[in-house]
Amino acid sequence: MRTEFVKGSFNEREWVNRSKFTKPNGHFESNLDEEMTFVPKMLPPSIYFDNELIMLLAEAERKVGELKGIGSELPNPHLLIRSYLKREAVLSSKIEGTLASIGDLKKYEAVGNISKKDAERLRLREVLNYVDTLESCLDAIREKRKRIDLNMIKTAHKTLLEGVRGSARNPGEFRKKQNYIVKGEGAYKRIIYTPPPPEKVLELLQNLARFIQGSQKNVPVLIQCAIMHYQFEAIHPFGDGNGRIGRLLIPLILFEKDLLQQPLLYLSAYFDKYNESYYDGLMAVSQKSKWREWIKFFLKAFADQSDETVKNIQRLLKLQRKYKNMLRNRKFTSSNVIILMEQLFANPYITIPRAQEYLGVSYPAAKNAVMKLVKVRILKQTDIVFSSKVFLAKEIEDNLRVE
Repeated sequence: MRTEFVKGSFNEREWVNRSKFTKPNGHFESNLDEEMTFVPKMLPPSIYFDNELIMLLAEAERKVGELKGIGSELPNPHLLIRSYLKREAVLSSKIEGTLASIGDLKKYEAVGNISKKDAERLRLREVLNYVDTLESCLDAIREKRKRIDLNMIKTAHKTLLEGVRGSARNPGEFRKKQNYIVKGEGAYKRIIYTPPPPEKVLELLQNLARFIQGSQKNVPVLIQCAIMHYQFEAIHPFGDGNGRIGRLLIPLILFEKDLLQQPLLYLSAYFDKYNESYYDGLMAVSQKSKWREWIKFFLKAFADQSDETVKNIQRLLKLQRKYKNMLRNRKFTSSNVIILMEQLFANPYITIPRAQEYLGVSYPAAKNAVMKLVKVRILKQTDIVFSSKVFLAKEIEDNLRVE
């Protein structure tokens, strides 16, 4: 397990073995406390494009292009966007030790209440903050024509840590103290990386912001994302939440630079699946300047997740068409029933009060719509969840499940 902490978090510290930095992407520099820190080189790096890298880039760009195409044809894109955004929130938070599953999040959204004890155990607020952060950033880019800059990053960080772990570490402000990356548990914790000193952070971030905003004629956007992500994690500009913000920036760049018209591509599932390769790859850039290997890992992630998302969307659209045809062939079907069915693709868990809210109708009318979906076996009643009667569209849940 890798975590971040500030000075004084534990007594025995084992400093980074500098002999492992055989061809460092940066240099060591003492901070004001005379501790050795690592300062990464300014961007952009020099990348040699071998045949494998060129082929991987072409494949990743093709797969992302396919996803862009299917995303532009979605009849109700906001429904699937919301589902994929929540999947990313769960998985990115899971990498940092959050226990909430996609099911926990959707049950909570369906019933609208949960005990404080359960919320704290699952750290649901962290996941919900991630959803809010992503949505607000996407809205700023889409509606307000904002660009990804340091102000957006600081605002995102403030939203992310509001009322959760790390909220005491100056949310929305770049760090003023030295932090460290540690590995291990309990007495076996050891420092594996010491980010640059606080006085170097702003200069490095300004360089990173110029790199993100620049046209980068010789750096394709997918490769730009890989370089950006490493640099952000190497700088580690906040007291907490750096991993989540660094992963959140990836879909924002894809969206801002119009590689995707709908924000449907997220990489946390891949990073979680290949957790050790992810962290080893980050460290290999710092220690040995292994940029090509890191970029190849990223391109494989883009191709893999694009392919998986396309296939998943196709399955969901097929299921949606099946439900629509089935409902339209029934004499009792009203427009409310079809609207409610479509809403289930954003969250397959539903209560009658929540259906009433979605449809803007009376409680009896909402209950009638829910029970008609139960009658055709799209919905079924589950056990009581968080003291509320919850209905579930199991077939939709199976397609949206995060393993």
